[in-house]
Amino acid sequence: MASQAMAMKDCNYTYHSIDNIVVSGISASEEISAFTLLKIVDLINNASSSISLSMTLNLSVENPNNVQAGFERMAYQLDVDSIRITEGEISQPFSVAPHTTNVLPVNINIDLRKIIAQENSEAILKLAKNLLGIGSTPSSLKLNVKPTIKVLNRDVTAPKYIPLSFSIGDK
Repeated sequence: MASQAMAMKDCNYTYHSIDNIVVSGISASEEISAFTLLKIVDLINNASSSISLSMTLNLSVENPNNVQAGFERMAYQLDVDSIRITEGEISQPFSVAPHTTNVLPVNINIDLRKIIAQENSEAILKLAKNLLGIGSTPSSLKLNVKPTIKVLNRDVTAPKYIPLSFSIGDK
């Protein structure tokens, strides 16, 4: 188990993809119609309604080691244009065999309206538009991950977050 901990520390984490994007019931995989655009504008203009965002952020985890790498769970933080929008934890175990790469799905759920009310609504609305494919300026995202493993029935957590940076909305 200790070798798995060392192997996780040495893995390479990179952005792979985002899928299952849904903004207040509107799937980004659907074709954007005039009716859909009206629904989006109504959501943005309706100050009393929430704007829920759910998505799956997929990370490539490359294990360059000669031993299996893995974790029991992993904490994460997600920043958009330098604004912390959510924190969470992946509670299911994950592993990567030696010299292979696996995709790690991170399910994220956010109420954009609460974040918009707090600060920098422009950046959050830009992200929502980019996720729906109607944005004109890319959003910068940073995902910080901190894996925890079991060593001799004790939890051992990485000493610091591993930052992963990428953008969404590039044309």
